[in-house]
Amino acid sequence: MKKHIFAIFTGILVLFACLGLGRFVFGMLLPDMKIDLSMSITQAGFLGTSNFIGYLCGLIFAGTFYTKFGAAKLIIRSLLTQGVAMLLMAMSTNYLQIAFLYFLSGFFGALTTISIMSYITQIVPKNIRGKAAGILYTGGGFAIVLSGYTVPFMEIFYGIASWRFTWGIFAIMTILIALIVKFGLKAIVPNQTIQQTEKHDYFAIIKDKKFIQIGGLYFCFGITYVIYITFFVLASVDKWHINTDLSASFWILLGFLSMFSGPLFGILSDKIGRYKTVSIVFFIQTISNLIMALNLPASSLWISASLFGISVWAIPSIMAVLTAETFGIEKTASVFSKITLVFALGQILGPIGAGYITDLSHDFSYAFGLSSAFTFLAFLFSLFLIIKNKSLI
Repeated sequence: MKKHIFAIFTGILVLFACLGLGRFVFGMLLPDMKIDLSMSITQAGFLGTSNFIGYLCGLIFAGTFYTKFGAAKLIIRSLLTQGVAMLLMAMSTNYLQIAFLYFLSGFFGALTTISIMSYITQIVPKNIRGKAAGILYTGGGFAIVLSGYTVPFMEIFYGIASWRFTWGIFAIMTILIALIVKFGLKAIVPNQTIQQTEKHDYFAIIKDKKFIQIGGLYFCFGITYVIYITFFVLASVDKWHINTDLSASFWILLGFLSMFSGPLFGILSDKIGRYKTVSIVFFIQTISNLIMALNLPASSLWISASLFGISVWAIPSIMAVLTAETFGIEKTASVFSKITLVFALGQILGPIGAGYITDLSHDFSYAFGLSSAFTFLAFLFSLFLIIKNKSLI
């Protein structure tokens, strides 16, 4: 780990910006955005979906751009553009303009994420690959914690318009981080051999049974985690009538524990195997979502947020490692971008589907109930793969 500590620290900063500030904090800002923009739950869900549509489109080009520019140039340029799009969002008063700008943020966020995750899984040894990939996601958890403190503080001064000032601050931070990591990324440009071998037959890859297995699990995670991240705070306020300060406390707990989820389950996957670890994670998330679906006391939100937080970033990091180990490190960026396409489809369906269901039923229970069904299905599927493969991967 010491040999790669500089690259890993750079990766933490990158994911803190492109995923943490660019996407994960959105759920904390959503209640004020909903009021300020006079949105329905469906519209609020579509706003999140627009980001994920952009993410999906970005994934289509990620492998090609990674091959053409390499990790350093692609990350710097994408992160800068994402920050500018976020800054323009904070200044806009038109719902459709904001949705389009959030689409752009998602597009460039995808390019950045695939680049840094692919590179890290390529350079670190197999025996610490899960741990290293998991550590990168601590950046996303730190962003959630930061938003949990920032949003209530800004509300004191700016009320429902505080989301604009908070989002603007996060945008400027993203731009600054792009400028900072510019110097660090020069030292971790992928070698030319890796870049030149990143061209592979699209249809041959997606028809591979192992691709379908990994992609299916990642799809279930995509459709479920995004429902939780997008609507947890809004559900806490609407269903349990909790004020912003208390919901922020739940959010901070979730974010704090999520900083340990990647490294914790990454280390576990290095020891007991990838699919065994995935099955444990999906079982934990099933319980977390089920708590949100049932009419339990508000105190149960502490348990739900804790379970979700401690497990949430395990899946993305393990999926990146699984891709590298299943298809070879020379194919990592190309195959991982395609597997993440399946994940992105789940992200697109999740927010708008959950928002529509909630508008019809006037209750978040059905959306979280559906989410718990998907995580339980993924739990059963991962158990099936363990039995079928009789392997520790």
